[in-house]
Formats: sequence, structure tokens, C-alpha cells
Amino acid sequence: MKYSRQRELILQAVQRHPVHPTADMVYESVRMAEPKISLGTVYRNLNLLAENGTLQKLSMPLGGDRFDGRLEPHSHIICINCGQVCDVESTAFSSADHSVEEQTGYIVTGRTVVYSGLCPNCRNHKKAEG
Repeated sequence: MKYSRQRELILQAVQRHPVHPTADMVYESVRMAEPKISLGTVYRNLNLLAENGTLQKLSMPLGGDRFDGRLEPHSHIICINCGQVCDVESTAFSSADHSVEEQTGYIVTGRTVVYSGLCPNCRNHKKAEG
């Protein structure tokens, strides 16, 4: 892939962002360094970076796509109230992958697991209200 300053800024914005940003979040972040960038350019480059494996594109069941600069296998959890997305670490998946391979004859090359629930902040707010 040919180098582009805009693409590099977009990649850095995703890698720096702590909450698995949406394209709109990346756009707002990149605009500080590149005021003339368009939202369409951000969308195109995010999708290109995801297609070539530089980023992960997370299709969230409760909202728009999110992007993750972390490429090693891991899962995610999304808050059903505020939409925050966090990484989930689990060693249980490697044994599940092995079981799937034995049952199907496939070689597992990836998986997508998205949990949903209430984040600690939203859970504490609900307790305070109730």
C-alpha cells in the first residue's frame, strides 16, 4: 500500500484511541492535525487499513463499526448503555478453537466474539438512580 500522510494520521488515531473509535471519532481526532481532511477520506482509509490487515474493523451489534489497532486475537465487550467498547482477554478461546477444528476439520484462522453488558460506570449510575 502506498504511503499517505492522511492514512498514517488515521492509523495513529486508532492506535492511540483507548475506546475502539468509530469513524466519526477518528475524523474528529485527525482534523486537529489535518483540518482539510474529509469524513469520506477517513472512512475510505479506515476500510482500506482494515482490508489489508493493518487494523481490525469491529462490526458492533449495538451501533456502528469500531476500529481496533490491536491485531492479536482477543474479544470485546460493549456497554449496552453508553456504547463503550473494551478488550476482553481469555485463554478459554484457544481450547474452543481446538474443539471447533476437531469437530469440523477446519483450521481456525480467526474469531469474532462480542459480549454485551453494563460497564462499571453505567452500572454505578443505575445503582445511584435506583
